Amino acid sequence: MSIVNPSQAREAFYQLLKDVNKTTEPVYISGKNEAVMISKKDWYAIQETLYIQSYGVAGVIHQREQANEFVAVEDIDWDTL
Repeated sequence: MSIVNPSQAREAFYQLLKDVNKTTEPVYISGKNEAVMISKKDWYAIQETLYIQSYGVAGVIHQREQANEFVAVEDIDWDTL
C-alpha cells in the first residue's frame, strides 16, 4: 500500500486515482485527517463481502467448501442461506 501525505495526494491526485484503478492497491493518506483511497470496484467488493457476512452466507459457503459439497447456482435457495 502506498503512503502519501495530504499535500502529496493533492499534487498527484489524478495519478493516484488512475493507479488505484489500475493496480487495485489502496493508497493510504497519512496526516492529521487520514483516509484511504480505493477503486470503486474494490469498494463494491468490500460492501458485498460485508453484506454476505452479515447474513451468515459466508459461513454457509465455508461449510460447503469444507464438505466438498457442490451446489449448482440455480439450485441454491437464496432465502434460506
